[in-house]
Amino acid sequence: MYKCISVEYSGNIAVLKMTRPEKLNPLDLDAGREINIALDEIKSKKVRALLVTGTGRGFSAGGDIKGMLDSISKGEPEKFMDDLTKDLYAIGLKLRKLPFPVIAAVNGHAVGAGMNLALCCDYVIASEKAMFAQSFSRLALIPGFGGTHLLVNQLTWQKACEIAFTGDSLTAHEMKELGLVNKIVQDDILLKEALAITEKFANGPTLTFARTKELFLKGIGASFEDHLDYERGYQVKSAGTGDYAEGVRAMNKGESPDFKGR
Repeated sequence: MYKCISVEYSGNIAVLKMTRPEKLNPLDLDAGREINIALDEIKSKKVRALLVTGTGRGFSAGGDIKGMLDSISKGEPEKFMDDLTKDLYAIGLKLRKLPFPVIAAVNGHAVGAGMNLALCCDYVIASEKAMFAQSFSRLALIPGFGGTHLLVNQLTWQKACEIAFTGDSLTAHEMKELGLVNKIVQDDILLKEALAITEKFANGPTLTFARTKELFLKGIGASFEDHLDYERGYQVKSAGTGDYAEGVRAMNKGESPDFKGR
């Protein structure tokens, strides 16, 4: 049924894996569609906790860079970004609204939308080899997939700006110091430890967990749902700029972009 992911059930837990390690599990149109379908399927089952992880060297490398480049050459970058973000943003909201704990097991690189996919989960366990980055600025994009909401609501303004503006990589230990990663383990025991945590939550008072998640969302100043809709509109607009075209071109060629601020 799925080409980009796999979904397995064990007792009262579900495990969603991104299964394109050769591409570092990109969050492209196909992956976005499949994850959306999978989350609806998982919600309909008798599941009490969900584990989200990747395969190979990457948790997820984020958006479809080649697709972005193709859309620019076709003269329709905003249409492409609009299509791409519809499913991706729906995923972020669904993860926050699922009525049970969602655990991210970050096995490698979590870049751009991949980092924010992890941050949309309720608990993050990371391999000591994991690396995180808000790489959007290198493409002249805003921190998408809820990034402008997630970062500023969990960090100081200055630290959120630093991470968003520089796009620099953060180690698992740096993320833990910031409070964005809960636990770090050796790479070879990541899945075992993540499953143990998932099972522990699944055997807990999941109705209480669901109500806690709902109240946490309501307790944040602007609603996550409204903010995602607002942020997505800006991401689509960003795809229509010259700097975006330059950033995509440069990243596809492995070069440094020459941004003009427009």
